[in-house]
Amino acid sequence: MKAFISSRILPEWLEKIAERFEVDQSHRFDKGNLSNEELIARMHDSHVAVIENDELPAEVLEQCPDLFAIVDFRGTVANIDIEAATRNGTVILNAPGRNADAVADFTVALMIDLLRHVVAGERAIREGLWVSKGARWAYVAHQGSDMPGKTVGLVGLGHIGRLVAERLRGFRVNLLGYDPYVSQEAAAALGIRLCELDELLEAADFVSLHLPHNAHTEGMIDEAALRRMKPSAYLVNTSRAEVVDGEALVRCMSEGWIAGAALDVFEDEPIGADHPLVQLPNVLCTPHLGGATTDVVANHCRIGVEGLLAFLDGTNPDNIVNPAAIEAARRKMSR
Repeated sequence: MKAFISSRILPEWLEKIAERFEVDQSHRFDKGNLSNEELIARMHDSHVAVIENDELPAEVLEQCPDLFAIVDFRGTVANIDIEAATRNGTVILNAPGRNADAVADFTVALMIDLLRHVVAGERAIREGLWVSKGARWAYVAHQGSDMPGKTVGLVGLGHIGRLVAERLRGFRVNLLGYDPYVSQEAAAALGIRLCELDELLEAADFVSLHLPHNAHTEGMIDEAALRRMKPSAYLVNTSRAEVVDGEALVRCMSEGWIAGAALDVFEDEPIGADHPLVQLPNVLCTPHLGGATTDVVANHCRIGVEGLLAFLDGTNPDNIVNPAAIEAARRKMSR
């Protein structure tokens, strides 16, 4: 059997796949996605595909009749046509929680920077401003405030939102949470007071977004939501750009409705220095670094490959996202 691999994968996990399959590996992660034509040429006779960023629409899957499993090294499968894979008799295994710790750490780092101006202070030295403006200029110009006593509102209490709450408890903050799928008891166990979104927006010093992008969350943080926030509050988004109304956010930050924002995700990536949000002094922009750790690669290899091996050995692991395809996939696997 043949396995096509286009993701980042550590040698020890590649070896485990190579024990079961003839491997065709594409080293393209840092160079962008393969085209549909390239994918079809490489995958048309594959039985398993291990991917991360490459997109598998129906037109690719339909040209891969022997494909019975896809390992997608992502927490949320947004790059595969799941319905087409199911029709094709192909199970999809994802890597839930692969970057949860990394994104939680990064989120807290952004909050601290918004309060303490770490990046702005470092930039002031590089630009010679500390010398040219005097020793006490930086102390006044970049004076911040303390984290203890602040109110942090977490919008979305999935794996990442809960880990952010865990980290913030050590900062002695007040935690509010909004998530219609989480019980009061579960939130309270994390030290979070569950409330409605409007109350959270009005009370929080930080509004931190931890939402998937779907029909229910798209544009959830719109102009009305942004105007509910306190003028002294900060917005942090390390989830998906589409959950915020982009035009409203530019107006919000340009006109100073709130104190600042830290954004790690954007609708069209990469963005350049001419992007309107990058031009604003009250916005901290980072190039989608939330999940950029070596530990994330180790995590997704372990979760994804262990799931694949379990499936090959007759078990249905919890990270199969389309269980309706299991029966057909097993028939293909036994050919």
